Amino acid sequence: MELPPDISVKMTEPGLGTRFWIFPQPPFILGYEQPDRVLLSILPDEIADGPSDVSMYVADPLYDKEPYGFRDLPPFRGPRRRSVRPGPDGNFDGLDPRSRDYLGVHAYACIHFVLEAWRNYLARPMRWFFSDFYPRLEIVPFVRWDNAQAGFGFLELGYSDAGGVQSPYALNFDTIAHEIGHLITLSQTGVPGALSRDADFFPFSEAISDSISLISFLHFDSAIDRLLRRTKGNLLLYNELNRFAETSPETQIRLATNFRRMSEVTSEVHDRSLPFLGAIFDTIVELYHRELVASGCADHRLLSINLRDLTQDEFDGFRQSTAAACRDRPLFFKLALTKARDSVGAAIGAALHRLDPDTMRLGDAALAIIAAADLQAAAQLEENFVWREIIGSR
Repeated sequence: MELPPDISVKMTEPGLGTRFWIFPQPPFILGYEQPDRVLLSILPDEIADGPSDVSMYVADPLYDKEPYGFRDLPPFRGPRRRSVRPGPDGNFDGLDPRSRDYLGVHAYACIHFVLEAWRNYLARPMRWFFSDFYPRLEIVPFVRWDNAQAGFGFLELGYSDAGGVQSPYALNFDTIAHEIGHLITLSQTGVPGALSRDADFFPFSEAISDSISLISFLHFDSAIDRLLRRTKGNLLLYNELNRFAETSPETQIRLATNFRRMSEVTSEVHDRSLPFLGAIFDTIVELYHRELVASGCADHRLLSINLRDLTQDEFDGFRQSTAAACRDRPLFFKLALTKARDSVGAAIGAALHRLDPDTMRLGDAALAIIAAADLQAAAQLEENFVWREIIGSR
């Protein structure tokens, strides 16, 4: 049988969507040097040059601009770089994914990818919280600034500078997904009024944004495959799933794998968010383990061990048995992880609109997520939120 010379770059069947390149992790991470070709559900005739559409557009400044602040908001009115156009077939996968032009295209594609994943979890339609003032999100793909921010009508991306190498955040899916996570949260909870910096909404928003980033990453099939091969099925190892916004192969901004309790954190917003994020991550891992045990891929004793108190011998034994099973039955591991992902994602998505951003405490948010979860996920979430001292035993 003769196969077409390159079936992957044939014309997309009309009505299926638009093709883009996306790096699931920054290209300096081993194993992610090449991007994935993804098919987003938005159709080519719904995308204009830029790219842009009814919900967002790229505004790429021709010269350096200052980051947006309270007195300086979109739209950007200065001179812009030329708008990026799709290929003759209406897709954007004909562009060089490492070209300067592709920064805005990549950010645009990442945002759509995250929104498509989370539309499956949110229990109500999502519209930008600023849509009464700005109908579209402005994407600024490069600012000479070692940071990234999402705000009232905009997403603005700078770069990291690790070891003298500049890495644009526009190519960092974690960073983009985290910032869009803030916009998703505000679009569901509403905008809080005048809150003090020690209010619980801010650490909650950081934890949920990291959770949105983590769960969105798990929607790349190729990334799940690489993750499981790299860890041999053992998600307790440091890996691309629990490292957020890597700034180099060795460094990252936050870790989902942490053992912080509320009695051990400071009042700093990101530090105070870590127990909540840790409880979410622990729940995904433990639900994953339950599925592995149910399918015969792991010893049932795994469920009776406190993973935070594993001895080195227990950890080594778990790692060896998991590696053998993952090699022999990789599909079961992938199904277990996607089921755990969806159970926790659905609980978070259904809970967000039930929260009052002005009065919410972290315990309220935890109870709302537990109430929205299925029975197995609810039990695991409750156990982890109790251990993290976010809620008390019931």
